[in-house]
Amino acid sequence: MLVGSRPSALETSQRRADMPENEQKLEVCHIASGDRWAGAEVQLATLLRALARRTDLRLCAILLNEGRLADEARQCGIDVCVLPESQLNVVQIALQASHFLHGRNVQVMHSHRYKENMLAAVLVRRHRIPVHVCSCHGAPEPFTGWRRHKQRLVAILDRFVAKYCVDCVVSVSEDLRKQLLCHLPKSKVVTIHNGIDLEEVFSPLTASEAKARLGIPTQCWVIGTVGRLDPIKRLDLFLSAARQVATAQPNARFILAGEGKEESSLRSLVADLGLEEHVIFLGHREDIYDVLRAMDILVLCSDHEGLPMALLETLYLRVPVVARPVGGVAEVIQDGVNGSLIHSAEPSRLARGCLQLLADEQQRTDRGLAGAQLVGDKFGVARTAAVLNQLYRKLSGVS
Repeated sequence: MLVGSRPSALETSQRRADMPENEQKLEVCHIASGDRWAGAEVQLATLLRALARRTDLRLCAILLNEGRLADEARQCGIDVCVLPESQLNVVQIALQASHFLHGRNVQVMHSHRYKENMLAAVLVRRHRIPVHVCSCHGAPEPFTGWRRHKQRLVAILDRFVAKYCVDCVVSVSEDLRKQLLCHLPKSKVVTIHNGIDLEEVFSPLTASEAKARLGIPTQCWVIGTVGRLDPIKRLDLFLSAARQVATAQPNARFILAGEGKEESSLRSLVADLGLEEHVIFLGHREDIYDVLRAMDILVLCSDHEGLPMALLETLYLRVPVVARPVGGVAEVIQDGVNGSLIHSAEPSRLARGCLQLLADEQQRTDRGLAGAQLVGDKFGVARTAAVLNQLYRKLSGVS
């Protein structure tokens, strides 16, 4: 099968046939917020789909909000209990979650984020669940004012739970694992990289067709970014670099796919930079793979990342990437091989990296192919699910 292409039905059935059927079924309950649809939620939904395909696992989930994550879990056949935190207090959530677990043979509790970690710690003890695993999807985002003090308190509580109540902390990148080891013993933290669903990351469109659907002339260069419109993503750098690229390449267009609280300020910055004719805000897109197909380059200029799903998806679709080497990005991108790493927060450096790629078609092609091959080999979610299943079984002693 070619990387970046949809597998045949035979290939899919063969993958599922490879799943071990002689192993004892292990029941696992995931606890997550599900209050939005962003990187961590996409990661979890993708992982749940892969875990649900396995014949040696039985899954259920407790979510604190209705939304896309709950819908995705139900579509996988997972038994989902939604306890809306906007309507229930902490005691009510704990009691109803306990009622949901009553009579189940859950052997592993897997929680995501600090509130869920604390709730899981209570439920694990109440129901004598043998194993508690939690995932760390990224470092805390920096805040100011009272939110900064709240964040510190939350971090202290979360570290206490991780150190004394959790059996294993799963980090999505080695960079994040090193940060966690400042507070946790080495034996307690493991790295399991995010994975994408290789069967789903696909676009039937050519680059020209994808551009046309966005209303962009096919002869224009398209440079884009994908993610929440939040300060940590440093989209101000993206737009400042865009101005310099547009000066050198007037037919360049710049697209931002995502929603967030920074949209109004970013639109103002676009006006200040005189880029109204060059920048397109796409908002949330259900056809994100078609959007990625339209790009000649994806730019990631965040101050911090865990391991972005958008990065893996973009590489698998053979789109070259220019990125700052933050978080797990540097564990995926090999500079000059499958992408360009910019060791600077200077817009001019980002612009230069983009312009160099635009000037060299062979380089863009080679990096796109190398990126797709790497993701296909090492970052498929079936592999992630298999490694996680091995961890569950090792910790619970179930063969």
